[in-house]
Amino acid sequence: MGIAKEVCRIEKLKSVGALGGAYEHNLRLKDIPNVDERKTTYNIELTDRPQGKSYVDVFHEKINNSPWYKDGAHVIAKNAIYAAEFMLTFGHEATDQIDVDAWAKDNYRWLCDHFGGEQNVISAILHVDERTPHIHAIVIPMDEKGKLSYTKYLGGKRYRLSEVQDNYHEEVGQKHQLERGVKGSKATHQDIDTFYSIVNEVVTVQELPEPEQKTGLFKKGESAKEYQERIAPMVSHAQSVAVAKEKENELLKKRIADIEHLQDEVVPEDVYQEALEKCNTLENQLEVTEKREKKYHELVLSGQKKIEKLEGSLPQKIADAVTKATMALQQTCDSLKKKYQETKEKLDTLSASHSVLEEKYANLLKDYKALKSTAAHASDLQWENKLMYTLLRTLNQSHKIDKCREAHKNGKISIEERMIYGTEKSQRENAQRNASVKHSIER
Repeated sequence: MGIAKEVCRIEKLKSVGALGGAYEHNLRLKDIPNVDERKTTYNIELTDRPQGKSYVDVFHEKINNSPWYKDGAHVIAKNAIYAAEFMLTFGHEATDQIDVDAWAKDNYRWLCDHFGGEQNVISAILHVDERTPHIHAIVIPMDEKGKLSYTKYLGGKRYRLSEVQDNYHEEVGQKHQLERGVKGSKATHQDIDTFYSIVNEVVTVQELPEPEQKTGLFKKGESAKEYQERIAPMVSHAQSVAVAKEKENELLKKRIADIEHLQDEVVPEDVYQEALEKCNTLENQLEVTEKREKKYHELVLSGQKKIEKLEGSLPQKIADAVTKATMALQQTCDSLKKKYQETKEKLDTLSASHSVLEEKYANLLKDYKALKSTAAHASDLQWENKLMYTLLRTLNQSHKIDKCREAHKNGKISIEERMIYGTEKSQRENAQRNASVKHSIER
């Protein structure tokens, strides 16, 4: 006889929601009955799971990096088992006789050896904050191809649950002087352990939103069809939850009945007593669930009434919106007409001013041409005057030169007359040359 009975129970987790619930429970992220919070800090994570990563995060990471599922090569089967959760413990009477640390290490080694190695055992937590130390372990059952394959490890003809429990007893239970649990027990892990999440489950009931009232030019309120389409998912969810809660109520009632008839030889005494205590809590939970179910049905009826009311008031709302939009459009058109008339009047005034300016420009151009012709004639007269002056001056100088020349010829010219004769001759020649050059330039 061993010092106590061992417990090895396995639950199938078939969704990311189930993984999330297990994560919250195992890491004490929600209130759990019968937990001594003073001891929670002494719970031990046996794996090297990265801090801050949930079971869901690790699951998605493994799927994304798996050669089987990577790049959309394959998809997860609809009936696939996402993970297996192991609950490993022993009778409370053996608590003081077992080396819990050594027992926990042996459990972790057994999990890795038989379920795909450390890469598949993503979490194994030793809980010491409840009456009896126990381990919650999460195994993602991936085969060597990276494919989810629960049957490879825990199903099919070769791998049956009883065989797994036999092996667990041989490699772990016997080593710590524990007895194998009763074969064929109907007390499953789900029947006992998931009561934590079921009892503390809170369903958020939300009121259906009111139809949207849009404002502004050319905008209208939400139609009945649009509103119905918007709230359809909410109504469908409410109906689904209501149906699910009805089924859950029946399941909970059955579980309560099953637990009440458990015998000592089926589960350890402490686990049995713990389950019975939760039955009372579950009965209260059933009452709350029924009230929430009624609330969901009321929400569905409320949504239908809102749709009917919206359909009745919609024509008038549309007519009001069209009238308002028409008035705004008419005001805009009147304003644009007024601005057009003012702009046209300004344009006519500018056009008349332009014609007057064109006439003045033509007259000024005519006067300019006449003045230019007069200026040219005056320039010619000025040149002729200068030329005449030069000629007169030249004639005067020629007279003097002739006189000096005559005197020179007769041999009666003085030295002073010789100098005058030479100077006047030079000046006359320069004057004629300058007059000729200036006349060429002016022309």
